[in-house]
Amino acid sequence: MKSRLDALFGSETFASLYPDTQRPKVYLGFPTNEPPFYVAIDEVIDTAASSGAASMGHARIDFSVRVWCFARHAKQETASDTLLAYTDAVFKAVLADQRLNGAVDNSFPEIETAGTAADSSKRYTAAASIAVACHVYSQCPAELMEVVNESNQ
Repeated sequence: MKSRLDALFGSETFASLYPDTQRPKVYLGFPTNEPPFYVAIDEVIDTAASSGAASMGHARIDFSVRVWCFARHAKQETASDTLLAYTDAVFKAVLADQRLNGAVDNSFPEIETAGTAADSSKRYTAAASIAVACHVYSQCPAELMEVVNESNQ
């Protein structure tokens, strides 16, 4: 996900789609010294579950990857508009290849929470948490299934 967002935010396409929008720096995890404009990809998957079979004997694994977008500016409108551009770009980056380069069977982004607030430096921070819900089918390797099946006999 990081390489995808690095490529997107560093491209001329981003500049043409979102003119006059400050490009964010993309981090894996949160930076120690927060810059005013950044996107952080949470490297820890915090929700995961298995669900009904996608095919006979193969459960589906569902998990979420969090992407956090931040924009800080003296003007609330600038912070908000920048955040909207970042979230829109993240959505489009996921939806352009929902298989995430073959890492999952499909994925769908959704904004979990977002908002703006003034801080003590009289700057506005706009932030959004985007959950990229990922689904992987037929997760269990055939070799493992064979071992389990043999032990059941």
